[in-house]
Parts: sequence; structure tokens; C-alpha cells
Amino acid sequence: MNKVAKAGVAAGIAGILLLGGAGTYALWQDSKTVDAGTVQTGQLKLNLGAAGVWKDVSTDVTGAPTIDPATFKLVPGDTIAFTQNLTILASGNNLKGQLTIDQSTVQAAIPVAWQPYITITVAPANLPAGITNTAGVLSFSAPGSYTFDVGITVAFAKGTNASGTDDETIENQSANLNGLALKLEQIRP
Repeated sequence: MNKVAKAGVAAGIAGILLLGGAGTYALWQDSKTVDAGTVQTGQLKLNLGAAGVWKDVSTDVTGAPTIDPATFKLVPGDTIAFTQNLTILASGNNLKGQLTIDQSTVQAAIPVAWQPYITITVAPANLPAGITNTAGVLSFSAPGSYTFDVGITVAFAKGTNASGTDDETIENQSANLNGLALKLEQIRP
């Protein structure tokens, strides 16, 4: 290659470098702001009503009498139920929720020796119009405030421990159920 050709190639390379690096090499472009509106989030809140009531709902007890948990002595085979009034504030498309007892609060409230014998369950009752319960999942037909009762049932199983003997270590014991917590969480299948 001669000197003139070499100089031309070098000048071409230098020009390309200038355009790519420090120059103003631009393709045409344009942008417009889209009028897409505002997106909002919904809510799922749980508020408790007045203090609830305990009742003895054991199968062999007639009339489900009101009990005072401070003086009632639980024995194997007993089932007691706490009825709590609550309000759920729900708004959001496709919103579904599940109301349960927070198991970490159960483990904290129930002594370890009792845990094989005690079952605690939650069941909504007297649901108002606009809310349905399907296999424990609450669905809301429209945004709103839904007030209803929920039953927290404590069942003390009859039976023996793993060794086949009665477990007398759980006699004359107490459990503070004031720390039990209801948990409402969104469910998205």
C-alpha cells in the first residue's frame, strides 16, 4: 500500500472514532407522555370489636353456658369456644383473605406439655352479605367494611400420651390465652 492510501485509511479510522466518541452522531427520535391515569393499592385490615365471650361447647354439655376462663377447670374431653366480634376492611380487585390463629402465639401461650392434647381452630360465623367463606378463604364481592363474629375453639383431647399412660404432668396448670393473635393475610392462588 502506498503512503497516500495509508494516510486515507488512517484519516477514515480517526473520523469514525471522532463520530463514535466525542462527536454528535444521532438518529432521529421523539417521545410523548402517555396519559395512563393513576394506579392505587387496596387494603386488607383487621380490627377487633369489644372483648369476646367464652362458652363451654363440649358435646356432653347442654346449652353452651358462658364460662369465666379464670375459674373454669379444663379436663380431657372439654371444648371451649371464644367468640370475638371483628371488622375487616377490604378493598382491591381479586382480593381474598384467610383468617387464622397465628400459630407462633399458640406455641407461646400453650405450655409445651399441653400441646399434644390441645387443638385451637378459628371459624368465621354469621358472615354478612358480600363476603363468602370457601374452604377457609374469604372472598369480598365489593370494597367495604365487613363486621362479623369469629369463633376460636380450644379442644382438650381425651387420651393418653405417647407412652400409653395418662399424662398427669399437665394437671393443675394454666395457660395465658391473652396473647393469642388472629392473623388475616391475603391469599393469591
